[in-house]
Amino acid sequence: MGENGVPSEAADNAVRARGRPRSADRDREIRNAAWLLIAELGCGGLTFEAIAQRVGCSRSTLYRRYATKAELISHLLDQTVRDFAPQFDVDASPREKVLAYAGTCARMYAGSRGAALTQIIAASHTDPGIAEAVRSHSQMVESHYYEPMALLAPNASDRAIKLALHGLIGAILHHVATRRDTLSDAEIVRMADAAIAMAQA
Repeated sequence: MGENGVPSEAADNAVRARGRPRSADRDREIRNAAWLLIAELGCGGLTFEAIAQRVGCSRSTLYRRYATKAELISHLLDQTVRDFAPQFDVDASPREKVLAYAGTCARMYAGSRGAALTQIIAASHTDPGIAEAVRSHSQMVESHYYEPMALLAPNASDRAIKLALHGLIGAILHHVATRRDTLSDAEIVRMADAAIAMAQA
């Protein structure tokens, strides 16, 4: 487990077969190529052959890392959370944490990653493996928001907290991923405060 409760990539890699040490640069190149392919062609266009051509590596390089397309997509989603995980001061307030996570969400899915995310969500309706990757990723993201939101709304039910969180995350993704819009810091603050008020109501 890494900082801020985010599972570390080392822990993720531990479940894979041991072999030659993996190159962090090559891993990053593979992720970047995969995000762009999904954004451009959808999940149907995401093949190990296409990634290998873009990265300039062999398909065996990819198969050593990911057994299936769904496993690759799961890694893309979860590693994005790790890469963008905000750092907090030890005395950060629950509201500051909610605001930081909301701002992180807006940055994570700007540009091609947002376009790719909409394709991944669409594919999850027909592909069980991708659906499981999306469910797992959603639970990871929700877990980060949940604790500070629960502290801000101590009398709220579990359902009320989750409804507020889903409303906040969904609204941000609608703007940055679906509409390809840019949210200002002030807009993110207003959206986060509205979600907090909803949980407290």
